[in-house]
Amino acid sequence: MTKTEILEALKQLTAQERLEIAETALRLMREEIQQKAKLKAQQEQRLAAAAEAALPDYMPGSALEDLWSPDSEDYYDSEDDYLSGGVEVNAQR
Repeated sequence: MTKTEILEALKQLTAQERLEIAETALRLMREEIQQKAKLKAQQEQRLAAAAEAALPDYMPGSALEDLWSPDSEDYYDSEDDYLSGGVEVNAQR
Protein backbone atom coordinates (compact mmCIF):
# COMPACT_ATOMS: atom_id res chain seq x y z
CA MET A 1 0.00 0.00 0.00
CA THR A 2 1.37 3.40 -0.94
CA LYS A 3 1.43 6.47 1.26
CA THR A 4 -1.24 8.08 -0.93
CA GLU A 5 -3.48 5.03 -0.56
CA ILE A 6 -3.02 5.05 3.21
CA LEU A 7 -3.89 8.74 3.43
CA GLU A 8 -6.98 8.20 1.29
CA ALA A 9 -8.04 5.26 3.49
CA LEU A 10 -7.55 7.39 6.62
CA LYS A 11 -10.08 9.89 5.28
CA GLN A 12 -12.70 7.13 5.40
CA LEU A 13 -12.16 6.53 9.14
CA THR A 14 -13.57 8.35 12.11
CA ALA A 15 -11.44 10.74 14.11
CA GLN A 16 -11.23 8.17 16.92
CA GLU A 17 -10.03 5.47 14.52
CA ARG A 18 -7.43 7.79 13.00
CA LEU A 19 -6.22 8.68 16.49
CA GLU A 20 -5.88 4.98 17.39
CA ILE A 21 -3.89 4.37 14.22
CA ALA A 22 -1.63 7.35 14.93
CA GLU A 23 -1.02 6.17 18.50
CA THR A 24 -0.23 2.66 17.29
CA ALA A 25 2.14 3.99 14.63
CA LEU A 26 3.95 6.12 17.23
CA ARG A 27 4.22 3.15 19.60
CA LEU A 28 5.71 1.01 16.82
CA MET A 29 8.20 3.76 15.98
CA ARG A 30 9.24 4.08 19.65
CA GLU A 31 9.73 0.31 19.89
CA GLU A 32 11.82 0.31 16.72
CA ILE A 33 14.01 3.16 18.00
CA GLN A 34 14.45 1.42 21.34
CA GLN A 35 15.35 -1.87 19.64
CA LYS A 36 17.96 -0.16 17.45
CA ALA A 37 19.45 1.58 20.48
CA LYS A 38 19.56 -1.73 22.36
CA LEU A 39 21.30 -3.49 19.46
CA LYS A 40 23.82 -0.65 19.14
CA ALA A 41 24.59 -0.79 22.88
CA GLN A 42 25.04 -4.57 22.68
CA GLN A 43 27.40 -4.21 19.72
CA GLU A 44 29.43 -1.56 21.55
CA GLN A 45 29.67 -3.86 24.59
CA ARG A 46 30.88 -6.74 22.42
CA LEU A 47 33.47 -4.53 20.72
CA ALA A 48 34.69 -3.20 24.06
CA ALA A 49 34.94 -6.74 25.46
CA ALA A 50 36.89 -7.90 22.39
CA ALA A 51 39.28 -4.96 22.67
CA GLU A 52 39.75 -5.62 26.37
CA ALA A 53 40.40 -9.32 25.73
CA ALA A 54 43.02 -8.47 23.09
CA LEU A 55 45.03 -6.12 25.31
CA PRO A 56 47.27 -8.83 26.83
CA ASP A 57 48.30 -9.90 23.33
CA TYR A 58 49.88 -6.50 22.74
CA MET A 59 51.56 -5.98 26.09
CA PRO A 60 55.37 -5.98 26.32
CA GLY A 61 56.69 -9.52 26.18
CA SER A 62 53.69 -10.88 24.29
CA ALA A 63 53.84 -12.80 21.03
CA LEU A 64 52.40 -9.90 19.06
CA GLU A 65 54.67 -7.20 20.45
CA ASP A 66 56.89 -7.32 17.35
CA LEU A 67 53.96 -6.25 15.18
CA TRP A 68 53.54 -2.89 16.87
CA SER A 69 56.64 -2.15 18.90
CA PRO A 70 58.74 0.76 17.63
CA ASP A 71 61.79 -1.19 18.81
CA SER A 72 61.08 -4.18 16.60
CA GLU A 73 62.83 -4.84 13.32
CA ASP A 74 61.11 -4.24 10.00
CA TYR A 75 59.01 -7.18 8.97
CA TYR A 76 60.07 -6.96 5.34
CA ASP A 77 63.66 -6.54 4.17
CA SER A 78 62.72 -4.13 1.39
CA GLU A 79 59.85 -2.09 0.03
CA ASP A 80 59.52 -4.56 -2.86
CA ASP A 81 59.03 -7.41 -0.38
CA TYR A 82 56.43 -5.32 1.42
CA LEU A 83 54.51 -4.48 -1.74
CA SER A 84 54.50 -8.01 -3.09
CA GLY A 85 53.77 -9.41 0.38
CA GLY A 86 55.76 -12.48 -0.49
CA VAL A 87 53.05 -13.62 -2.90
CA GLU A 88 54.22 -14.92 -6.24
CA VAL A 89 52.06 -13.79 -9.13
CA ASN A 90 51.69 -15.81 -12.32
CA ALA A 91 51.57 -13.13 -14.99
CA GLN A 92 51.56 -15.55 -17.97
CA ARG A 93 48.29 -16.24 -19.72
